[in-house]
Amino acid sequence: MKGIVRLGLYTVLAAIPFELPNRQTLPVEIPTLAGAIFLATALLQPRRCFGRVPLPVWWFLGYLFVFALATSLNFLNDAGEVLHLFLLIFQSALVFWAASNVLEDESVTSGALLTFAGACLVRAVLPMLGVGRTATMVWTGGERLTAFGQNENNAAMFLSAGLIALFGLGYARARAVLRPRLLVLPGCALIAYAAIETGSRGGLVALVAGLATFALSQGQTAWQRVRHGILALFGLAALLWGAYQTPVMRNRLRETTESGRMAGRENVYPTVAQMVIEKPLFGWGPENNQYELSVREGYRLSRRDTHNLLLETLSSTGLLGAIVFCIGVGLCVRAAWLARAGPERVLPLALTVSVLMANMSGNWMASKLLWVVFAYAVASACRVAAPRPPAVVADGLRRSGRALV
Repeated sequence: MKGIVRLGLYTVLAAIPFELPNRQTLPVEIPTLAGAIFLATALLQPRRCFGRVPLPVWWFLGYLFVFALATSLNFLNDAGEVLHLFLLIFQSALVFWAASNVLEDESVTSGALLTFAGACLVRAVLPMLGVGRTATMVWTGGERLTAFGQNENNAAMFLSAGLIALFGLGYARARAVLRPRLLVLPGCALIAYAAIETGSRGGLVALVAGLATFALSQGQTAWQRVRHGILALFGLAALLWGAYQTPVMRNRLRETTESGRMAGRENVYPTVAQMVIEKPLFGWGPENNQYELSVREGYRLSRRDTHNLLLETLSSTGLLGAIVFCIGVGLCVRAAWLARAGPERVLPLALTVSVLMANMSGNWMASKLLWVVFAYAVASACRVAAPRPPAVVADGLRRSGRALV
């Protein structure tokens, strides 16, 4: 049974980089289907998967309650879309709950990180081989490359997380899984190249932030911290150099620095902020907020995404929903910070920072990556060994002595 649950979790992680936006073969997204498989396997071992309820779970379930309340208080443009989003977030919260318990096993964690990093490496290489390659011309010059029609910004987010996971497997954790460690670097270079080719500025910032977080490592010797710091700086320098050498990324970065343009976000953010001011407590309702934003932006017949996770929660569920959701996120960030003293070291924090940074220029609340990273942070914090009081140690020694006699 334990192996089946582990396989179910690995299925979720392997599916994340292969989300297909145009669902012509399957009626649901591949990560959603994988999440359902994992939850089905989790029911085979309910005590192991759902026996402990991490504190963030209650806050995320509370957010879903506010989600339903905000929906009932606002006119629905499309009830089916709202229900679909609700079920996606509910499933993701259940995946978070089960995964945070399963990932307390170090061997499961190692396999999960290897699975995700390997899936991202395969996803990065496929377009280079011409498999699923999708190119989009941009007016600033150059092509934004992705695979299977995926959103470029979404692809950059999980590729960045995959690179950080791969680097962490070799250099960040107390026990390196991949040896010799130098074999990690070519894989990181391939994933970095694929992430840069997406032309996602937000993805680049997320990757830079995640790599910079490795400087906050704890529980290592001074030489290890210096060595890993040098590697992180070298990686950042190589990443920025590669981004500047790529025409599409160079032109998009230049556009932002010279004119302040951010693909329309410079207009979306002030508009959403005004919407929050107009309906501060419960917001405009999930999905309904995006239709309202579309009208104000002049699109009218479509939805306009807020392109920011915080603004999405504020505009859809108001201050009440945003506060409840952010408390849950804050507890996960705190867990990632505390995990630095454990065997996972700084890797949970680096992944958490990277994914949250990506969500500052996008809205991927329903993404399985976000919730699995949160689960990894919470599980890693639980594995931090708390020092036992001297009295407890002495009592244990006395019992051991009596047992020997």
